[in-house]
Amino acid sequence: MGFENLNELNAMHLDVLREIGNIGSGNAATSLASMLNTTVDIEVPTISLVNYDHVSQYLGGKDRRVVGLAVGLEGDIDGVMLHVVQRQFVSRIINTFYPKEINTLDDINSMDLSAVKETSNITTAAYVNSLASLTNTFINITPPTEYIDTVENVLSKVSSNFEAVGNQVIYIDENLIIAGSTIKSSMILILEIDSLKRLFDKMGIPY
Repeated sequence: MGFENLNELNAMHLDVLREIGNIGSGNAATSLASMLNTTVDIEVPTISLVNYDHVSQYLGGKDRRVVGLAVGLEGDIDGVMLHVVQRQFVSRIINTFYPKEINTLDDINSMDLSAVKETSNITTAAYVNSLASLTNTFINITPPTEYIDTVENVLSKVSSNFEAVGNQVIYIDENLIIAGSTIKSSMILILEIDSLKRLFDKMGIPY
């Protein structure tokens, strides 16, 4: 019969998801280094299955203000990828292009947000391209939707705008080292169950 939610995945399934996350994060670091024209390394990410309602605890609490950028995944694999970054990440990216003091996220203007969005687009595309390559599938990315709000509100808006959101999500916690500075970045991959089964089937993994 197979699994009907992510809580039923076995060790083999989890290993596959971690491998996809590891390869995606490595490719994202390479793409960022090229875009920013500086050295970008990444620590081995922590990849976990998390209830969507509990994600806020991993992001510093429901009241923390963050920037969230969400894209829909369409094609052979349907779902959502949400990239969540905090002030330190935003400040580091913006100051790669031009000097500006970012004390709070309220200091961000449209040009600043454009730089952050472009960075997020590149990292998200690296993850999705890795997923498509490993599974020999076609995945299209929808235009990103950005949010500057509390963690609680960002997660609520994503869940209301994307029907693919389920109870369990794949949470990728990563530390990027950009020109010697370590900053946190969080990727949240939300896949429909049928798409997850198709992913394992393409990789020859029984489910």
